[in-house]
Amino acid sequence: MRSLRFLLVVFVVAALVVSTGCAARKTVQPEAQPVDEGIGQVEETTASAAMRYVVRKGDTLWDISGKSGIYGDSFQWPLLFRANRDQIQDPDWIEIGQQFDVRKDFTRAEVADAVQKAKDTPPYVPRSAPRKTLPLKY
Repeated sequence: MRSLRFLLVVFVVAALVVSTGCAARKTVQPEAQPVDEGIGQVEETTASAAMRYVVRKGDTLWDISGKSGIYGDSFQWPLLFRANRDQIQDPDWIEIGQQFDVRKDFTRAEVADAVQKAKDTPPYVPRSAPRKTLPLKY
């Protein structure tokens, strides 16, 4: 009978320790991880959820904007282009190592306009240099 009481007390104490430890555990926010290993990297830059994306080999604005950690919609690539006009002369011509700001503060109208412009953009044609004149005013 004594051993049964002892086991019951040990069980209750263990349950209290486990439940108290779980309740006191802090929620840890994961650090920004690469969206696609070896393809590109997303980094948080401020507490306001602004992000920076580092261009990797094979990336396009279309692919980057389609990533779930970015916009989740490839047709929103003009938003990346607009936010990084200081670095991008031609949306078909980005370079490995460029660091793009990923803004999330666009209005619905700006997003809709970007999607429409992406749909109106002529098909990609390989070039040996960036275009001086773009087909649309992004």
